[in-house]
Amino acid sequence: MYKDDKDYTYKYKNGNINIRINNKFIIIYDNKGMNNSLGVKIKKKIPLKKDTHHNFDVHYYNDKYSFIYIEFEDNEKFYDKIFEYFFNPDRLIKYIEGKSGIKFNRTKRDYSILYKHLRLYIDDFNESKTIKELENEIKSILLDEDLLEEDEGGFKIRLDKIGRMGEYFFSCLLGEYFGFECVIPKIQLTSDPNMNVYGIDTLYYDLARDEILFGESKFCKSIENGVTLINKSLKTYEQQISDEFWCVLSNRFYKQNLNVFNDKYGDVAEVCISFEEFIKEADIKSIGIPIFIAHGRNLEKDEIIRKLSNIKKVDFLGVPTTYYCISLPIINKSKLVSAITMGIKERLEYYNEQRKHNQ
Repeated sequence: MYKDDKDYTYKYKNGNINIRINNKFIIIYDNKGMNNSLGVKIKKKIPLKKDTHHNFDVHYYNDKYSFIYIEFEDNEKFYDKIFEYFFNPDRLIKYIEGKSGIKFNRTKRDYSILYKHLRLYIDDFNESKTIKELENEIKSILLDEDLLEEDEGGFKIRLDKIGRMGEYFFSCLLGEYFGFECVIPKIQLTSDPNMNVYGIDTLYYDLARDEILFGESKFCKSIENGVTLINKSLKTYEQQISDEFWCVLSNRFYKQNLNVFNDKYGDVAEVCISFEEFIKEADIKSIGIPIFIAHGRNLEKDEIIRKLSNIKKVDFLGVPTTYYCISLPIINKSKLVSAITMGIKERLEYYNEQRKHNQ
C-alpha cells in the first residue's frame, strides 16, 4: 500500500517513468514531460523550491510564486489569521505612509490614520458603471465573481472594495518579501471613497535591478478566472503604463510624494511628455510587471505554478520586461471577504474609542 507524498520510479523500454502518489491525485511523468506508451499525457515534474515568509510557505519556480499560509484549512481560524496578519497595525501604517522603517504608535494621530484608511475597504453600497458590450469570456467571469449584474439590456460592473483588499495584500508581499520600495500607495490617490483608483494597481521600485514596477492585481474565486482577467489587462498594459507616467509619475503635484522614484528620476520625469521619451532620457534598461492573484479553491502547489504559467508575457515599450507572478490561495473568497469586513468593523469601533483616550 502506497503512503502519501511518495515518488516511485519504474523502468520501461524507453527509460524510466516516475509516479507520484498522495491522497489527492496521481501524477505520471518522465524527465522530458513526454507521453507514456499508453497515450496518457505525462506532466513534467516542476522542480519547486521552498522558502518561508512569516507564517507562509513560499513555493516558487523561476518567476512564479505561491504564498501558502501554514495553517491552510477551510475553517474560521484560517480566515481570522489571514485578517490578523495583513491588518496588523504596524503593517497597515507602513503601507499607508509608503515607508518601510516605521511602526504604529498608540497616539490619537496614528489611531485616526488607521481609522480613516480602514473606512476605504467597506461601505454600505456599491457604485456601478453600465457596460453595453463585454467579451463573452470576460462577461461570464465577472458574473461568476459576483461583479456583474444585468441591467435593462446591458450590464453593470460593481465597483466594490474587494479589489482594494487584493491590492493591499499584494503591496505587503512586494514590500516585505521581495524588498521592493513603494513609489506611492495608489489608494492614497482615492478621490471618491466608493470608487476604485483607476490605472496601475501598485507602483514600486526594485533597487537591485534598477526597475520601475507596474503591478496588476486580481482577487478571484479561482486562479483560472484570475489568469484570464490578467491576460485581458495585459492586452492594454502598454497604454496603462503610459497613462500612469502621464497622470502620476510626471505629475509635479505628486513629485514630493513619489519617494524613491522622485529621488532618482523626479527631475527627468517632470520635463518628459511621454513614457517613451522618459525611457530614453532616463536611460531605462528594463521595467518590471509584478502580477498578483488572490484566489479561492484548494489546489496543490504544483498545479498553482502550472496555472500561473498561462499568463502571457511580452516586453512592453521596447524594453526588456521582468515578470513576477504571485499567487495567494485564500480557499474561499466569500468567506475571507466576510471575515475581513467583520474584522474591519470591529477595528473601526476600537480605533475610534482609542482616539478619545490617547493624544
